[in-house]
Amino acid sequence: MALPLAIALAGCGGGGNELGPADAVWASPDAVKVGAKGRCFVGIGPTVHVYGGKPPYVLKNAAPLAMSLDRARVNMPGEGFTLTFNGVCLSDMPITIEDAEGRLLAVPISNAPI
Repeated sequence: MALPLAIALAGCGGGGNELGPADAVWASPDAVKVGAKGRCFVGIGPTVHVYGGKPPYVLKNAAPLAMSLDRARVNMPGEGFTLTFNGVCLSDMPITIEDAEGRLLAVPISNAPI
């Protein structure tokens, strides 16, 4: 019985995104919090990797005066974008990620003194 099941599964083909569910977009990390002792952070921050959904992914920055992204689009699942902070304090400002099917994900970004 195991052999026919293995053959049936091998012929399935799937069709979703191998690096995440095809019906959802997710990011790692799913939120970013930075800050320096007594002041808001200035400099290059973390890279956020995007998975799932249907690429390409378009990025929208809600606070371009406070932070910048190294790209406006992520082409493949597992690729990412890197944040750079300008020293402006902010709390839970989103980077919105939209896949080719219009699915949205907001990644909250905070830059506050520790």
